[in-house]
Amino acid sequence: MRIASASATPAKGSLVRSLTQARRPSPGVARLVFFCVLLAGSPWAGAAGRPCPAQGEVPQARLAQVIDGDTLDLASGERVRLIGIDTPEMGHDGAPDQPLAARATAALRELTGPPGARLGVQPGAEPRDRHGRRLAYLFDAEGRNLAEALLRRGLAYLAVIPPNLRYVDCLAQAQASARRAGLGLWAVPALDAAQLPPREGFMRVRGRVERVKDSRRGLWLELAGGMGLNVHADDLAAFESHRLKGLAGHQVEALGWVYRARGGPRMRLRHPSALILEPSQP
Repeated sequence: MRIASASATPAKGSLVRSLTQARRPSPGVARLVFFCVLLAGSPWAGAAGRPCPAQGEVPQARLAQVIDGDTLDLASGERVRLIGIDTPEMGHDGAPDQPLAARATAALRELTGPPGARLGVQPGAEPRDRHGRRLAYLFDAEGRNLAEALLRRGLAYLAVIPPNLRYVDCLAQAQASARRAGLGLWAVPALDAAQLPPREGFMRVRGRVERVKDSRRGLWLELAGGMGLNVHADDLAAFESHRLKGLAGHQVEALGWVYRARGGPRMRLRHPSALILEPSQP
């Protein structure tokens, strides 16, 4: 499965390989195994000893405070949301912290340094989210990509939303490394799609694809238990729909924001990196 092209995301040298399989899937399905982006041949491989060094101009700013694992305030008063990741939510309105939320927040504070520290703040192709927060890739004074560092520790999940596709290959490689090692969030099993908690929000969900069907607005993967994964028509070109249709009967993990609809829990898949095909069982 190919990644949607973008001028800020070099495609040359980007490779995808399958996870170790107990039973080898068909060649078409094998190409649906995401996340294992090979470092060899990547334009970022080994550059200055960092997997995700900055590409292009990176404006500088000063840190005011870290809010949580993926959000901070700048001295200018702007609130910034890190592009490419989602971390567990800190508790508010009486709700407890989500697991590892405090660790993710502490890790971002460690990575950014104290208030007043200088950061590289590179805007995304889409500069703001629906809450008005500035969307940016962040780098420390040594040029370290902060999203990559959190992913590599297993304290964030990859959350790719087009058109902000810069660094997607090397961020996926960082997540794959944490997943293989079972670090942080990857030490906890994914939520069962048939037994989801009533809340909405970003989740890692596991289930068996019962059927794949077309609709006027895209394509649906229906999981056992009633959950639906939607690939909107606007995003289908990145996924290659004929390959998605080969997933019926396979166990998958999906990463994204769960919402509730009349038919049950739903999740929109915005990019191939949101879907993992699990090894088949003998």
